[in-house]
Amino acid sequence: MPLLSVILRVMIYLDWASTTPPSPCLLDEYLTTSKEFFANPSSLHREGVKSGELLHKLHMRCATLLKCSAEQLYFTSGGTESNNLVVTSLLKRRDKGRLIISGLEHPSLWEPVQALKNNGWEIKALNPGTDGRISPQKLKKLLDRETKMVIIMAVHNETGVIQPMEELIALIREQEKSMDRAIHIHSDLVQTAGKIPFNLQEWDLDSASFSAHKIQGPRGIGLLYLKKRIQPLYTGGGQEMGIRPGTENLAGAASLTKALEQCDKNIRENLIAAKERMAYLVSELSPMKNCRIIPEDRLVHPDHYSPWILSLALPPLPGEVLVRVMDEAGFAISTGSACSANKKNRTRALEAMGVDQKTAFSSIRVSQGPETTMEEIKSFTANLKEQAAALGQAVYRS
Repeated sequence: MPLLSVILRVMIYLDWASTTPPSPCLLDEYLTTSKEFFANPSSLHREGVKSGELLHKLHMRCATLLKCSAEQLYFTSGGTESNNLVVTSLLKRRDKGRLIISGLEHPSLWEPVQALKNNGWEIKALNPGTDGRISPQKLKKLLDRETKMVIIMAVHNETGVIQPMEELIALIREQEKSMDRAIHIHSDLVQTAGKIPFNLQEWDLDSASFSAHKIQGPRGIGLLYLKKRIQPLYTGGGQEMGIRPGTENLAGAASLTKALEQCDKNIRENLIAAKERMAYLVSELSPMKNCRIIPEDRLVHPDHYSPWILSLALPPLPGEVLVRVMDEAGFAISTGSACSANKKNRTRALEAMGVDQKTAFSSIRVSQGPETTMEEIKSFTANLKEQAAALGQAVYRS
């Protein structure tokens, strides 16, 4: 039996928001494409033309799924590069101005945006309410004639908060009319694609980022959606219509495309099952003494949160301790975004929601996937109660 299969059978994996176990059929797609379409898509010989034709078809297939044109999609190395391509393109603009970014953003957006400060940009952080959702009224107060870009993640990677994107986008477009100028709206859709139904055409975004390894595809491949072209900071061989230079990862692109197609086919069925498992998880954990569901509004409005991701805390027990203890018990969970796990500012997003630092440092993230079973969730909840009780932190409320 392959080592990976042994590991996955022994360990109950509940860290899908960090990365997902590779799907066997997507690995087969990657291997087959690598063998049959090995040539450089830019080459003029027959093998190169064959690869180029496949690349074009992959653009078309992704465009059909995402409800946009093939010319608006660019294969990248992942969500981080897609996000950075959009933000760093502003460095080429002479007319600097204001950029509004939600306080919940992933480091791949938050950090390059902060770097813009050194180049004369005015950065305004838009913090959500205690429910984790961005208020249209707060956003409206920050919009002015100097606003060039607004960045809002549709589904938060740590808490699963789903932003009211339609309402927020409509507000920005309405403000554009009164200011007689365009505002670029970017959204990180890494935790949305394949998990929560959406429509690029209806949302009217200017740009969006996607990643394959969040939906059981390979690492190192993602997508960038651009309604209109931007001026990328770096250049090269002109691949991907000049937006993302470098020889294309054709096998990765084929796997990402198939991953999106599989998700699209099963999205509603998977969503229903995920909601059932999440409802059980929340109902079992929320009565625990000292347990805080983050945000607590999830107990009142569960539909405002992705059923794939849950954040909770058992203060004063540090989240890292719980992660290690549960790991020894056979469960893989995390303290939050893997990209911030070893940084002092890993609690930034939770604190932006009004979560106190003590609770934020106690937080853990439990994230499931379509292959997660109710039996695994039940096993996890029972073990978490047992381990927390052994640490003297969790007893049922009387």
